[in-house]
Amino acid sequence: MTLHFRTICLLFLLGGVLAAIPADAAVLELTGPEGASVAINGRPRGFFPLDHALDLGPGKYLIECRLPGHKDYAWTILLASEEDWQRLHVRMTRYSKTTAVGSNLIFAGLGQHYLDKPAKGWFFNIAEAGGLLTALVAEAGRSNYRKDYLVLIDKYENAINGADIAHYRLKSQEAYQDMEDMEKLRDAGLLVAGGAIVLSMLDAWLLFPAVEMGPGPGLTPSSDEAADALSSASQHFTTVHAGFKLSF
Repeated sequence: MTLHFRTICLLFLLGGVLAAIPADAAVLELTGPEGASVAINGRPRGFFPLDHALDLGPGKYLIECRLPGHKDYAWTILLASEEDWQRLHVRMTRYSKTTAVGSNLIFAGLGQHYLDKPAKGWFFNIAEAGGLLTALVAEAGRSNYRKDYLVLIDKYENAINGADIAHYRLKSQEAYQDMEDMEKLRDAGLLVAGGAIVLSMLDAWLLFPAVEMGPGPGLTPSSDEAADALSSASQHFTTVHAGFKLSF
C-alpha cells in the first residue's frame, strides 16, 4: 500500500516537472544597456540586464526598448523553429544636445525631428518656410511697386498741366505706400523665419531630455495586462534595477 502511494506521488511530481518544461520553445537571449525597459510584442518583460534567456515559441517577435535620453529601439526577430536559438544585443543611440540644437541652424525644426518630437518639428518647419516664402513674395512685390513709383514720379516731375500733376502725384504716393507695405510684409516674414530658428534652438536646448535616477513612473505598469506581465517576469528576473525618470 505504501509502495503504491509512493509511486503515485512520484508520477504526480514527474508530471508537474514535465508540465513546467515549455513546449515548442525557442530561445532568445537579449542583452543591452543597463536600465533600459524591454517589451516583446507590446508586453513588458523587465529591464536590462535580464538574468535569463527567454523561452519563446516559434514566430515573429517585435523587440522594443526604451531608455530616457536615448532613441527608442525597435527590431523584429524571427524564431524559425523549436530548436532555434538567437542572441540579440540591443544598441541604443544616445541623443546629442549639440546635434539637436545645431541642426536647427540648418532648418528650424530639424532638431525636434531628431529628438522624435515630430509635432514640434513640423510647426517650426512650417513657420520658417512660411516666413521665408512670405518674405520672398513681398520682396518681389516691393521691387515691382518701386519700378512703378520711379516711373510715376518721373512723369509727375515732367508734367505740365495741373491735372496731370495732381494725377501723377496721387498715383506716385499710392505706389510708394504699396512699396512700403511690401517692405513691412517682407520684414515680418524674415522676423517669423528668424524667430522660428531661435525658438527651435531654445526649445531643443532647454527641453533636451535628461536622465534622473530615482523610482520614477517608468516602473509603474500602465494596465492590468502589463502588471500581470511584470509580475510573471519578476519570477525569473531577480536583479534589482534603478528606475529612470524622463525630465524636461
